[in-house]
Amino acid sequence: MFKTLRSLSIKSKLTWIALALLIIPWMGYQYVQEMRGFLLRGQQDAQLLAANGIATVLNDRSELFNPTTGVQELLGDRNDLYAHALGNTIQLDGQVSDWGEILDQTNYYTGQTNFSCDAEDDPDGFSLANVIGYYKDDLYVLFEVNDDVLVYRDLNRLQLDTSDQIRILLQLPNGELRHYLLVARAPGRMSIYLVDEDWKLPLKGEAITTFIAELAETPWGYRIELRIPRNVIGTRSRLGYFAVDVDDTESREITGTLSTSPREAGSEPGQVLLNSPELTKILKALDRPQSRIWILDNQQRVRAVVGGLSTPLVQEPINGTELSIFARQFRRAEAFFDDLLKRPPDQFVDVPRDVTYRPDKIFTRILKGEPVVQARPSLDQKAQIIVAGYPIRSAEGILGAVIVEQSSNAIMAEQFSLLRNLTLVTIFVFAFVLFALLVFAWRLTARIRRLHTTTEKAITAEGRVLEDRIPARTYPRDELGDLGRSITSMLTRLSGYTRYLEGMPDTLAHELNNPLNVVSSSLEILENELPGVATNKHMQRAQNGVSRLRAILTALTEAANLEEAMRDEVKERIDLSALVSEVVDGYNSGYDNSVFHLQVEAQPLWVNGSADHIAQMLDKLVDNAVQFSPRGHPIVVRVRERAGNAEIMVLNEGPQIPDNLRERIFDPMVSYGKTNAKQSHLGLGLFVVRLISEYHHGSAWVENRTDVGGVAVTVAIPLMR
Repeated sequence: MFKTLRSLSIKSKLTWIALALLIIPWMGYQYVQEMRGFLLRGQQDAQLLAANGIATVLNDRSELFNPTTGVQELLGDRNDLYAHALGNTIQLDGQVSDWGEILDQTNYYTGQTNFSCDAEDDPDGFSLANVIGYYKDDLYVLFEVNDDVLVYRDLNRLQLDTSDQIRILLQLPNGELRHYLLVARAPGRMSIYLVDEDWKLPLKGEAITTFIAELAETPWGYRIELRIPRNVIGTRSRLGYFAVDVDDTESREITGTLSTSPREAGSEPGQVLLNSPELTKILKALDRPQSRIWILDNQQRVRAVVGGLSTPLVQEPINGTELSIFARQFRRAEAFFDDLLKRPPDQFVDVPRDVTYRPDKIFTRILKGEPVVQARPSLDQKAQIIVAGYPIRSAEGILGAVIVEQSSNAIMAEQFSLLRNLTLVTIFVFAFVLFALLVFAWRLTARIRRLHTTTEKAITAEGRVLEDRIPARTYPRDELGDLGRSITSMLTRLSGYTRYLEGMPDTLAHELNNPLNVVSSSLEILENELPGVATNKHMQRAQNGVSRLRAILTALTEAANLEEAMRDEVKERIDLSALVSEVVDGYNSGYDNSVFHLQVEAQPLWVNGSADHIAQMLDKLVDNAVQFSPRGHPIVVRVRERAGNAEIMVLNEGPQIPDNLRERIFDPMVSYGKTNAKQSHLGLGLFVVRLISEYHHGSAWVENRTDVGGVAVTVAIPLMR
């Protein structure tokens, strides 16, 4: 694995480094998860502490859990009647001065809706206002009826439903229904009868005296004050009121009915609940946003509910024309991640507030005296509800329990917001860092490649220095620039040494020619003055040495001056087949001990080049073949066309080239042997061949022959188009 990583490019390594930055958002996600768990635990502790505090306030308050005590708008269903505490006894005189502040709790009924209307409504027709109070053992009821025509009872009529009246429906705990009718012959004390289900005929001949009612006329209708002993109602009985309007004194037909507790399909009369100001005040003070507080009695019946769980999130409208392009793109990204991530719902369905009984197991545990906190899903499984409960105690035992419920959506919403913002910021930062790293990697690799290309072009394959410095833009002031300056310094030293080596052949030729001329002239003079010395073997060896020195100097200067000579040469259109044929014909007379076979497979072969240099190249190839070919063995010169090139092949028999020299055979001063000790062999012949082939935009290569022992040297020159 480490070897694979080490073999990667710098760009790939920097890309992996950029990808490694993803560990940062992963750590952020883990941190958000841990923070979520911490906040949830803190929320559970806070809810349990709140439940404990509420339970402490309600401890030893058994009067608050009396079955007859209710909390207005917090307990029971919408048909229940709430009785408010009075500070004094009510005089049944048709006046409201002694009702005090509870008149503010009056409910108004118009018949336009199922239940009540607002206090500001002032209907022109039939309407009813009602309020209930209690003092000691009596229950007091006030009726304010808006009636344009007041019709009293006609004693000559047997039926009781022929006048304006108040009906009372009483449901006993065993389910028995009793119908009471309040009628009046004139202002003052009213008659109260127990009647049949049709509200027409009395069940007893005489009026009952358990209830007492007083009627008084008002400018808008009439007012009734009613007193009922509380023991008649009981703690589990239900009560309903109906105001009946009769306008025609002749027909006595009922024209309207208003109910304070309408009997809808499947409904029952409401229960009379005595309002507890203390409990109401306590619960209203405990109301908290996005939380719900339940108070249960020891029978797991709901005594009160405060607050609510789900609160819609208010979002500011987005005006696209007022936002910048970046802000609009950011909003689109937020909307995308709202769909991608799990955003907690703003609304969900849970246990309704109007339930009267909670049989949950957690409440059973709490009512046994055990404080409990746990999480449960909502009814629609869209939210998680944290429930914390604490028992309410008294000297007699467990009175009930306080349950504090709160959804974890606030924490989940905060987590969602953090995750979304973290994701967005991470993506933007990661994209920026990745882009910066890619640009840096591209810039770095481009500089390295430019330095590599410049360095490669500065030195030829054979080691000649063409450029002695790297352009300054390639190495600014950094570590890579230091490398470029070091290479420039190296190239400068190498170029000086190369120039010294390139000039050495001319220097040697100049310095050695004078001594050679002296030696050569001295040998000639000695040969002329001493006729017998010409046949002396020492004289012949000296003359051969002088000839070999001159050949060495000629070869050195030829290779050194060839490139400069070709640089000024003018190329021309040449028929390579004809040129090779002409040159090979001269070899037959120039090499007495060698046999040449010319094979021309295609003609004409037109190339753009220098005829003199091509002939010089062919001379080097043939001279090399003659030196290594056994005497009498043929040397084949072949001319052919291959892949858009004109190829010259020289094949000879003899020793083959070792594999370790095949790639370097065209380098200068490389030789793999010699056949004649009297001739110099400096390894410059094939070097000259390569220079001339490259000058003609061609190439040269050598191969060992497979048919016989020997070597085949090939030079390819592009054909003219």
